[in-house]
Amino acid sequence: MATRPGAVTFVAVLVYINGILDVVFGAIGLIAVLSPGAGSTGFSGINAVVLIVLGIITIVVARGLLRGSNTSRTIVLVIEVISIISGIFTLFGGQLGSGLVTIIWALVVIAILSTRRAVEFFRAA
Repeated sequence: MATRPGAVTFVAVLVYINGILDVVFGAIGLIAVLSPGAGSTGFSGINAVVLIVLGIITIVVARGLLRGSNTSRTIVLVIEVISIISGIFTLFGGQLGSGLVTIIWALVVIAILSTRRAVEFFRAA
């Protein structure tokens, strides 16, 4: 079995954090939408639910990254692409900071999981 690169460990921690933040921000968004007198749209509620679901999946899959699961790597890459799309919708929803952080965070994770050493680690596992 190949030795796990430090960058993969780093990204696994980032993925855990990303999952936790998605759940937290999704829950905050959902609470805001469900609050009496909220001026939010149904679209905001859907975005919040998507964030929560993605966050839970991300947390579960992050463990597979540490074990070298190529399936986990692929799932995280897909989730990060979806997170980028969600971040774009967040931008259009008027939340510039949150949308930018979501997009940048996802791009960092994708870049790290796509390095040559990371790809070799996941192939060897």
